[in-house]
Amino acid sequence: MTRVLILNGSPRKKGNTFFLIQELSKFIFEEGHEAEILHLNDYDIKPCQGCFWCYKDYPLKCIQNDVMNGLYPSVLDSDVIVFASPIYWFNYSAQLKLFIDRLVALHVPGGHSLAGHKFACIFIYGDSSAESSGVYTAIDSINHMIRYFGGENLGVVHGTGGDKLTISGKPDVIKELKDLAEKIISV
Repeated sequence: MTRVLILNGSPRKKGNTFFLIQELSKFIFEEGHEAEILHLNDYDIKPCQGCFWCYKDYPLKCIQNDVMNGLYPSVLDSDVIVFASPIYWFNYSAQLKLFIDRLVALHVPGGHSLAGHKFACIFIYGDSSAESSGVYTAIDSINHMIRYFGGENLGVVHGTGGDKLTISGKPDVIKELKDLAEKIISV
């Protein structure tokens, strides 16, 4: 059974990003696998202080006593991590960025504890074209991080959603999402 952790970087619980997260989760559950969704906007995640305390004896936790220390087990126990976010100002949301920055605490001697993990991404933007939306900046950033971890990106689904829940009416995006779900559950 595949354990999937979905990181929702959107502050909107009824928006396009969450719609796609629900569709992905539904497919994962229907196939008998597990999916946990973390709504990052609900957590008070402090920014990384760059102190590198986490490099001393590699405790797999942060010196800051906030919610992240309780979230690391979900990260480490997952087989696949899905980064999901709207594109704000030409990249993924601040909520997702805070979470990603705090993954520095999961370093181990000679590498990162997420080496070998599988990843996927869902990005939604309001612009009418991918080129002007900034989604490629977000994809490039995520890909650099995954390479640094020594992980594998199973794929990226992205599309334009606008301000209203319009992504549900885009069958090409839904098809790409189902194809990505197939890759995820075959891990």
